[in-house]
Amino acid sequence: MSLRPAATVLVLRDGSTGPEVFMVQRHRKSGFMPSAWVFPGGRVDEADGLHGHPRVRGGGAAIEAMDLSIERATAFLVAALRETFEEAGVFLGDGALPQDVRQALQAGDVSLIELLEAHDATIDLDRLSPWSWWITPEQEPRRYDTRFLLARAVEGPARHDEHETVDSAWIRPGEAVLQADASAFPLAPPTWWTLKELAAFDSVDAIFAEAPKRPRRPIQPILHMGPDGLQLVLPGHPDHPDPPIEGLPSRIGFDQGRWWTGG
Repeated sequence: MSLRPAATVLVLRDGSTGPEVFMVQRHRKSGFMPSAWVFPGGRVDEADGLHGHPRVRGGGAAIEAMDLSIERATAFLVAALRETFEEAGVFLGDGALPQDVRQALQAGDVSLIELLEAHDATIDLDRLSPWSWWITPEQEPRRYDTRFLLARAVEGPARHDEHETVDSAWIRPGEAVLQADASAFPLAPPTWWTLKELAAFDSVDAIFAEAPKRPRRPIQPILHMGPDGLQLVLPGHPDHPDPPIEGLPSRIGFDQGRWWTGG
């Protein structure tokens, strides 16, 4: 099955006890990861191919870090900003879009460019910084080539869309991991591992400072089902063809409602 390009955004802010990330909960009838807590994001659409459009600016550093053509990287970044507005109501650019247009944009009744022109707004790709790159295991019926991107929170409220997502929260990454371990916060393994990574930092500035140093290679798990339950074999494991990635465990497992890592 062909890979579907997708982007997801880790919207971050500094809280009183450390960094917080904005997350949304998928509808229980979602076709992919129902009821899971995720970062805002979604598929890259053909209409996101807006390289060179006057309503799109910046992105040079992020595009270089993604090791893609300018046109393809721009589409990922535009999709990331579009989905962040659709699912979280967070507009990353100059000017503003009204909250009441989110559903029409999501439904395809109006395009992002039409909204930007109607409200004299511009999206800013410099607001994004690449963090990681995950590819869905081959065994899954729906497969995504997903770029995880950082963004700093902006003024104004963030809220789920009440359509594809039914709840939302600002949460400390470490607290999200603890809740997931208690089976109170369902997470996909890439989301769980990303939260564990973020939990190691004491400020948003520190997270952004780390981003350019991170490996640019894709992480494509191999799914194993056995007597010990579900396991995702990762680069560096003897059963995975790719060499290890610094900082990444060689496997992630799921047992008794909890994710775990192993060497």
